[in-house]
Amino acid sequence: MSVSSGGVPVNEERAMVRAAGQIGFYTLLSRVIGLLRDVIIGSVFGAGLSTDAFFVAFRIPNLLRRLVGEGAASAALVPVITEYLAQRSRTEAMEMVRALVGVGLGILLVLTVAGVIWTAPLVHLFAPGFGGARLDLTVALSRIMFLYLLCIGGVALAMGVLHALRHFAAPAFAPVLFNVAIILCALWLSPHLAQPVFSLAYGVVIGGFCQILWQFPVLLRLGVPVVPCWRPGHPAIRRIAFLLLPLLLGTGVYQVDQIISTLLASLLAEGSVSALWYASRLSEFPLGVFVAALNTAALPSLAMQVQHRDLNGLRESLGFALRLVNLVVLPAAVGLAVLAVPISAVLFFHGAFAAAQVLATAATLQGFAVGLWSVAAARLLAACLYALQDTRTPAWAGTAALVAKVGFSLALMGEVTASVDSQALPRVFAALSASLAVVDWGSAGLALASSLAATVNLLFQAGVLYRRLGVFPWAAWASSLGWSVTASVAMAVPLWWISRQINWLDQGVPFALRVGVLALAIAVGVVSFVMVAWPGGRTEFHALAEMLPERLFRLLPQFLQSRG
Repeated sequence: MSVSSGGVPVNEERAMVRAAGQIGFYTLLSRVIGLLRDVIIGSVFGAGLSTDAFFVAFRIPNLLRRLVGEGAASAALVPVITEYLAQRSRTEAMEMVRALVGVGLGILLVLTVAGVIWTAPLVHLFAPGFGGARLDLTVALSRIMFLYLLCIGGVALAMGVLHALRHFAAPAFAPVLFNVAIILCALWLSPHLAQPVFSLAYGVVIGGFCQILWQFPVLLRLGVPVVPCWRPGHPAIRRIAFLLLPLLLGTGVYQVDQIISTLLASLLAEGSVSALWYASRLSEFPLGVFVAALNTAALPSLAMQVQHRDLNGLRESLGFALRLVNLVVLPAAVGLAVLAVPISAVLFFHGAFAAAQVLATAATLQGFAVGLWSVAAARLLAACLYALQDTRTPAWAGTAALVAKVGFSLALMGEVTASVDSQALPRVFAALSASLAVVDWGSAGLALASSLAATVNLLFQAGVLYRRLGVFPWAAWASSLGWSVTASVAMAVPLWWISRQINWLDQGVPFALRVGVLALAIAVGVVSFVMVAWPGGRTEFHALAEMLPERLFRLLPQFLQSRG
């Protein structure tokens, strides 16, 4: 049991669950609107040249944002700010925040200007298979969206400060504004532009500015200074920089993995980049709603336990979080794999989105589903290592995963070709794929390669943590895993049978019928899973119930309302 700064005992598991529930509620809202955003993009623009260009252009500043912004906020900032708040005065902590904001915004400004100047070489690096009109469009879109890096990087810095202060609602809601801005631009601005896809780039920039404006009132209300100062020599800045250097690889390995997939997908048939994007967005839904919320809530709790040298509490909190992952992510992965075609058809099979694109997206989604549990567990292990202020282990794990990713991709995506006038990188990948290709699964093979690489990452971090923490509550975790696997397999049978009752790619089937059958399959799957998993997961089910807002919690059956 850890204690608060005032000496009062704190149940960190209960604090973690409540914080995760608050984050999860707003994240769910953001993800639902984000899913609506992707459905609208698919309906308006389809999956072809323009969307391939937009998704590649968006990934470039988005990767830098996640590495430099969110990576620092979630992994380097929180432990250091928590240490200042626990061991020094609040005044010293806030002065450190001012110095952090000044240095952080300076770095983001340099990156933004450099990105605008060197957009073309970056696009060549991230999508070496692009050429002609697709390349020109990607470069033009990228230049616009590099402005997004500056404003969203500021948001990520604010998020790190607010998370350290255990204020989660405002940062979790901010992405809603981002998604709404893109939706409005896609629907209302695109018809008025010569190249409609530019509306998406403008929406990204507008959404970024909305997010940063949203953070200011909350920071001021909590007494956090928003006026930066330039103090690069501040001890905390040096400490964060020391933690951040390996974090650029460790925290961002999953994002770098996505970029590698995009790079390789650019060498495949037109539409492969879009299929990879839509499928990754669907696979990120359970990760973004539940795992990101749990991970965000867990880091301050784990960091506090480290500060109080409560390693027993740290082990128990990590084990508890991993049991929650078993109970949520495993059935989600099985559900996505079995219902890949129905989900893709209901969400995208209308407007400019063709049947072949639905099948490509569904196959790619199944590849991502294989590694969903590994990604979720690896993120929690990384959070524990960051709480211990160990950023080197995730970096080494990331290096191993990236090497594995490239190898698995070349083996699974099929042989690709490159013209004699192509750049060096496409020719290298073409030569390697000719030697290493085992199967020709296209974008689905890239997704499966990501899943296998995530497993490598997980095993690497687990081995190091086992040596660091020693005794671990393996029995409870293994029991939870066994019950979840059994229940997921039992759930898959009715899902498979229900999904085969209609032809999802028959445009004559009413949309309402498709939605109804999919909803029925999901409902039956949830009930089936809970019935089988309940005997071995009562504690975790109660914890998940406590994540709900109070009004929704009261609507649950009485057996789930026991606060235990």
